[in-house]
Formats: sequence, structure tokens, C-alpha cells
Amino acid sequence: MTLALALSLSLAAAAAPAPAPAPGPFPYPIHRRTLENGLQIFFVPYDSPRLAAFFTVFRVGSRNEVEPGRSGFAHFFEHLTFRGTKSHSGQDWERITKSLGLDTNAFTDDDVTAYWLSGAAAALPTVIALEADRFMNLDYGEDDFKVESRAVLGELLKSQASPDFELEEAGRELAFTRHTYRHTTIGYERDVRDMPSGYRYSLELYRRFYRPDNAMVLVVGDFDEEQVFEEIRRRYGPWKGRGEEARVEVEPPQGKEKETRRGWPTPILPRLWSGWHTPGAADLDATAAQLVLWPLLFGRPSALYRELVLEKHLVEELGGEFQPHRDPYLFGYQAILKSAAAEEPTRAATERAVAEVAAGRVDEGLLADVKSNLLATLLLQTDTPYRTGIWLVYYGAVTGDPGYLDRVIQRVKAVSPQDLSAFAQRWLVPANRTTALVATSAAPAAKGAAR
Repeated sequence: MTLALALSLSLAAAAAPAPAPAPGPFPYPIHRRTLENGLQIFFVPYDSPRLAAFFTVFRVGSRNEVEPGRSGFAHFFEHLTFRGTKSHSGQDWERITKSLGLDTNAFTDDDVTAYWLSGAAAALPTVIALEADRFMNLDYGEDDFKVESRAVLGELLKSQASPDFELEEAGRELAFTRHTYRHTTIGYERDVRDMPSGYRYSLELYRRFYRPDNAMVLVVGDFDEEQVFEEIRRRYGPWKGRGEEARVEVEPPQGKEKETRRGWPTPILPRLWSGWHTPGAADLDATAAQLVLWPLLFGRPSALYRELVLEKHLVEELGGEFQPHRDPYLFGYQAILKSAAAEEPTRAATERAVAEVAAGRVDEGLLADVKSNLLATLLLQTDTPYRTGIWLVYYGAVTGDPGYLDRVIQRVKAVSPQDLSAFAQRWLVPANRTTALVATSAAPAAKGAAR
């Protein structure tokens, strides 16, 4: 994603570790260090004998693709980083990491691109050297670039075989008129097909966003913090450059309800999606409300799930999720309908469920259970260095601080029925909603169809 600001540097001396914050829901301490070039380093000591996970995270994603015709490039660039450097080719990188028994991968999302390696803690010096070289000295030619662009096109074509991808693409494109959240992370087909012409643009993306002041290094597991820090400082310290902010347009208020319907060429169960514009992660209260409200409204414990899936059998699957975003995004759900006739009663039932919350009629026992489950999920999903790190990687990249996770979960614990009612009244209104349907026949279902 975007970059903040970096200084030139000699050999990156670091600030002393920040004092540990007051204990919160996140079960492990987070120690922050910062190099002179702006690189932030977060250490998470974790009782995982001889195991560790190492992440290099950039605050760049499809949100940053502000230039027309260049959607999908943040994800494409993730592919290019595996092409290697003059010191270590991509084949060398793969051979070394496999010989060390490391699990490795990367992902790009709307707001973040993250790379990780996990395995034996004894491999950390080699991992640090490889990753610092990879991001400081990335080297690929135009021929490599064009070959990799074909792999991205293959990914897109595979995604397009799914009606769920069609649904996401349709909903986003209609819901957003200016903001880059309008397109999916993989990008528009026309832009992906044109990627081979974008070699110079890819180098510009590297210069603008793959810089130390727009990056975080996160180390989780069993390690000697001072030794690992000195190795990071030695390897990442010479990294120079200053990042740039992407000039992302602010999305204007929606003003009126929107809807789109798309046909699908083969027989499928209809897909229905609805989303409301809601605040970004900077609004802690709104983020906490949405983390609680999604399972309470649409999750398996909800009255809506019980009605639509278990009792009336109108819906095969009620799903989706809420994920905080750097900028205002969408809060919503997806339903796989049993038939076209199920559309109208499903939408009516959802309207009633939202209206109940807006009116302040919230089951306090269920609310307590949902909050307890959110905390338990956090604890249960921190059972390995890798899974612990992934929580911090995403929340840290969205806000610039992994400690945000603790703050928002603390806020979740305080969410009341009145908070949820106020949130629903403010945001979950028809004029703020976009709905998309993908079906074999995209014509509207008859009103009053069988429930």
C-alpha cells in the first residue's frame, strides 16, 4: 500500500524497545523497534520451542492502484518478487527455503501485501538475509515480467469460472464510484490482459511503495530478540528510499439504494449479496460494532440464519465476513439461495433482522456469547507462530500498528445493545445499501413467491 516517510541512513540505529502496553485480549507481548530508515520491527515472543515465523509486510494493495488501466498491479507485483535478485535467483530462493524445511507464501489484499516464512527458528539468520536482499535488490527483466503476467491472467480466468467472483465484482463496481475499492484485488480483465505493456509502471510501483518506511517486519516465536534485531538491522539497515502516498479518491456518500443483476451461463443456485457503506478501521467504535454485529446478524447463532437456513430452507448458505479496511468499506452478507423464489422472502427477512437491531431489540445473551466467541477465536487461532502473526499482519497493515488488534478487541468487550442500535440507524439504511444478484436467469423473482 502507501508509504509514509523514510530517512536516508547510515547503518540504521534503532530506538529502544517501546514499553509494553497494559495487558489486553491479545495474549502475547508486542515489542516495537524502529530503524533509522523508517522500517518498523515488531517482536512477539511466543512459547514455541525452536519454531518461529518471519513476515515482511507492505502497506500496499489494490487500494493504491489509482492510475487508470493499472488495476491488479499490486497483486501482480507480489508474483514478481519471487523472480529473485542478482545475488539469489528465484530458483535459489526456492531451493534454500525448501532445504530449510520452511513454509513460505504471500498474499495481496485491498490494503496489504505480506510475505512470510515459518519453520525452524535456527533458520532466521538465513531468512533475514534472503528477505532483505529480495526487497532491497529485486531484479527482473521485461521478459520475466511478461511471463509472469500470463500467470496472473491464468489466476483471473480461474476466478472468473466462479459465480461468487462475478458477484463480488458486480457489487464492488456498483457500490463504489470513485474509490479504488471499486475493483477486486486481481483487477479488471481488460487491465490484466494489458499487463505485458506495464513493465515501466511495475518499476515505478516498486520505487513508490516497496520502501522501508512503508514496511513492517514481524517476528513471532522462539528467538533471542537482541540477536535477531541485530541481524535485521545489519541486513535491512542499508535499505534506502522514501515512500509515497497514493492519491486515493474519497468515496462520496451514496444517497440512494443501488441494485444490479447479472446472468450466469450455466445452471447455478442464485447468489445474493448486499452491502452497506460503513467507516474504515480508524473509527474504533464502528469497527468494534461491525465485528460484533456481523455474527449477531448473519452468523450461525443468529435468528436470521436459523430462519433462512434451518427452518424455512430458503438459503443453502448464509456467509461472508466483516474485515476492517483502511478506508470506509462495506458491511454485508452473501446468501446462496435454494431457488429464485427464495430471493424475495430472504431479502424481507434480512430487512426485519436489521430493523430489530435498529429498534434496540438485541438479545443480550446472544450478544454476550458473540463477544465471548470473538475473544475465544482470537485465542484459539494463535496456536502457532504463523497463525499468531497473521492476525497482527492484517490489523497492523491496515492501521500501521499491530497493537490496533488489542485496542479494537478491548472496544468489542464494551459494545452494548445501544451501540449496535445507533450503528444500524446510522449506517444500515436502504439509501446506503448496494445489492447484487447473480443467477442463471437474472430476471427479478415474482413478488410473493413461496416462503
